[in-house]
Amino acid sequence: MSALEARRQWLMRRHGELLSALRARRDAPAGLPVTTSAGGGAADVSGLEISAPSARTALLIVGGVLVVVAAVVFTVVSWGRLGIGGRAAVLLALTTCALALPRLLRRRQLTATAEASAAVGLALVLLDGYAARQAGLIGLDRLGTAGYWAALSALTAVGAVVYGWWQRLRFPLPMGFLLAQLPGPLTATALGAAAEGYATAVIATAAVDFAVLYALTARATVRAGFRDRLGGERAVTILTVGTQAVGSGWALLGGALAVTHALVASSPAQVMRAELPLGLLVLLGAVLCRGFRTLPFALRCGGEGVAAVALIVAVGAVLRWVVPLEWAVAGYAAPAALIVVRAAAVCARNGRWAKPAPGDVRGTPPPEAAAAVGELSGASTVLLLAGVTALPDLAHSLIQPIAHGVTLWRGGHPPQWGWQLAAAPLVVLWLFVSVLTAMAVLRARTVGDRHTDHLATALHNAWAVTAVPALLLTLVVLGLPYGWVLAAAAAAAVAVVVDIVRRPEAALAPRLPVLVTTGALALMWSWADRAAVLAVWATCAAAAAVLAHVRSAPTARPAERATARAAGAFAVLALGVEAVASGITAGLPWHVIAFAVLAVALASAGAAAAWNRLSGRDQVSVAVEGAGYALAALALALTVPHADALSIALAVTGLAGLATALRPDRRRAALAGTALLIASSWVRLGLADVTWPEAYTLPVTAAALIIGHRRRMSTRETRSWPAYGAGLSATALPSLAATWTDGNWGRPLLLGAAALFITVVGVRAHLQAPLVVGGGVLVMVGFHELAPAVVQVLGLIPRWLPLAAAGLLLLLLGATYEKRIDEARRLRDTVRSMG
Repeated sequence: MSALEARRQWLMRRHGELLSALRARRDAPAGLPVTTSAGGGAADVSGLEISAPSARTALLIVGGVLVVVAAVVFTVVSWGRLGIGGRAAVLLALTTCALALPRLLRRRQLTATAEASAAVGLALVLLDGYAARQAGLIGLDRLGTAGYWAALSALTAVGAVVYGWWQRLRFPLPMGFLLAQLPGPLTATALGAAAEGYATAVIATAAVDFAVLYALTARATVRAGFRDRLGGERAVTILTVGTQAVGSGWALLGGALAVTHALVASSPAQVMRAELPLGLLVLLGAVLCRGFRTLPFALRCGGEGVAAVALIVAVGAVLRWVVPLEWAVAGYAAPAALIVVRAAAVCARNGRWAKPAPGDVRGTPPPEAAAAVGELSGASTVLLLAGVTALPDLAHSLIQPIAHGVTLWRGGHPPQWGWQLAAAPLVVLWLFVSVLTAMAVLRARTVGDRHTDHLATALHNAWAVTAVPALLLTLVVLGLPYGWVLAAAAAAAVAVVVDIVRRPEAALAPRLPVLVTTGALALMWSWADRAAVLAVWATCAAAAAVLAHVRSAPTARPAERATARAAGAFAVLALGVEAVASGITAGLPWHVIAFAVLAVALASAGAAAAWNRLSGRDQVSVAVEGAGYALAALALALTVPHADALSIALAVTGLAGLATALRPDRRRAALAGTALLIASSWVRLGLADVTWPEAYTLPVTAAALIIGHRRRMSTRETRSWPAYGAGLSATALPSLAATWTDGNWGRPLLLGAAALFITVVGVRAHLQAPLVVGGGVLVMVGFHELAPAVVQVLGLIPRWLPLAAAGLLLLLLGATYEKRIDEARRLRDTVRSMG
């Protein structure tokens, strides 16, 4: 009994301690941790699903929302039941009480309740404004809706900030900031502004937001005051991030409105009206980047980028009404190119392009660097968009000779055509070339070894891809004939090859993009004329062969050897195109042209063998030989509609494969050559209307047996099935199938004799494959000969006997299966009993 009484006393004390801890947590101010000692330890509340502060916050939020909803219902529904005095008294009393309560509540350490009361009071202020205008107090109903709410939101925003600062409350400060976003757009609506007016209002609102952001980041006293009012650095950080996000959103929205209005303006007056928001955007971006040094680097770069876009659009919109319509795109591209070059120069001067040394920790970048990065990003974007706009005209001019050549090579008579291109798209292309040139030069000056720098390589490749077409299309704009432009492209490609040959010690990477671009344009443009195709493709083939020979030296670097392989393969393919073009020009049919292509393929195989034997450059010879195989496949495909030509082409290709197999490193080519010869014989037999399967399968069997025997002689561990199985089955199985459908006696006799011979050979040589194949075929031939007698015997047997035999067989199988199941069950029971 004494133990039970002691336990009861301890539980009573524990109950009192827990009640005291809960009361202390309930009455403590928000944000202050509560630590209570109960029996030497903290109160254990880990079993609760929600904490007391969370429950409290939820109750306050729900209560505040309900109070606001009740006030709205009272104002909207029950408003007409009171006179003007009663209305004013009720709303004023509610608002005054809600705004006055927080001071009293804070004195009693009820901070969260004070925040809820302040939120309700500020919501009632807006509701008071709505009610006052609806009641027509002091003539408020005669004011415009947008203007009235613009003034009310501005006053409420200022009052909320002042009230929150004075009462040391959290919620009124961000609420005042959010309300401050409304006066600008509402004022523009009240004034009936167009798109440029809304853009100006939105940009002005963004400027105010960034001013607040600057105060929060740059002014230590202001930040300390907000930290004191908001209850900690974390709340100030959240307010700073929110201000940055809201201001950036307004700036982007205003910039989009201003840029869109400037681009679609249909008169100079509209363009001039759009200049105001664009100018404000430029000013705001400059101030953000150069004045607010405490802002994040990314935000400063983004501000300067938006400012650069606004400046380019402002200048381009004016130039659009000064220059002809077709030059409008160049009007936007020109200032963008100038800004890109200037920004790139600043980046190079400030070391933004330099490779940092190991262990180098860069400090805060200067304002010029942030401005240059932003300008480079924004202006490059505009320049790319201008290039995309001019791209259709440039692409049409580039493929115009090909479009003419399609009709020409189809056998038609294309009309006379003139190669034309407007000057404006070409100017945009030259602006790209100028920008890439400047950036490549700046990069080369900044980085020492530009050949190992990826950005420098990319800039040089982009320059080659744009500069070469720009230079050649300039000749088109100047009115030079088609032949002169094509000759210039081909001559440029040959000149680069000559330079590579004469200076093999120089780096190949800077010259290779120029060679590829000039050669591709020359080959592409040559299709507009038959003679041009023959001349240009032959010249390029010869140049590629020379390049492959020069750059395939044993001391060449891997990139140079790869170039040699590509050049060798291209030379072979170019000669194949030359053969096709020559045949079409001569009016030859396709199956005859195929033999010209096949001749090029055979010559390439011989050249690859000679190249490998003389110089030992196997990689280049493999590329040349592979291109020849591709041409041989094309030649065979061209002869498919003509069986005679296909048979000859297969035979020639097969003989070439057997000749290639004479090389020690190409022994496996004998398989392909044999297969092609067999296919040639099949085509020839088909032309002769031969339907005997042995005529088609015996050559395969002979070739397979010879190859298998050679393999078995060279590798003694090779078993009989890989050596002889395929060869024996190739003829035995088709002949056996034909035997069952052949009513004559000749095929069964010959097949049986051959099967008997194969079986005897298998027995004497102790080989499994001949024994199984020969014996199996011999048995099946015997069954074929016995089949008539079996059918005759089956005619004498009663009809019910086969059915009875089948039924008994099934019963026997069923009984055996059931017995096995019963044995398995007994085994299972035995094992269980053992357990």
